[in-house]
Amino acid sequence: MIGFMATQPPLSNSDSFAPAMSNIVHYEIFDDRRPWTANAERTWHFHKRADMVRQTRERFGWLTRSKKIPLLDRIVVVAEPHLRNSRSIPDVGACFPTVKAAIDGIVDAGVIVDDTANHLTALVFLPPKVCGFDGLTIHVFAGHQDISEILGNIGDMA
Repeated sequence: MIGFMATQPPLSNSDSFAPAMSNIVHYEIFDDRRPWTANAERTWHFHKRADMVRQTRERFGWLTRSKKIPLLDRIVVVAEPHLRNSRSIPDVGACFPTVKAAIDGIVDAGVIVDDTANHLTALVFLPPKVCGFDGLTIHVFAGHQDISEILGNIGDMA
């Protein structure tokens, strides 16, 4: 059995990406494991990589199902990595392999039929945030092809 946190730890608005857009449908999926990076993945044996991808994909599938997110035609995904401390802060987007596995889990949960450009219209990486705990929040925005409104609110987080 894979352990996971079904709810996100409480964050203040200043600590998390909390869009102020009332007309946009937004779901948050939080995993309490530190996301692995592309640099770390390059050093792994292919069996370890396959195992990490499988575990992450499976975990995000269950986390997504627990949110009861309906089938959506198109989504925008915003990845928000959380770090326990500032000892080793990765580059923006370095957690891409973890996010890709998470998106595959979201597809497995039936939120979108596949992760092609027809259904996943944008993927945005926020900078890693040092906040006292490790984890990855995947923000899913429903039905957007034009992401300018979402991107306009990202600057408010700083």
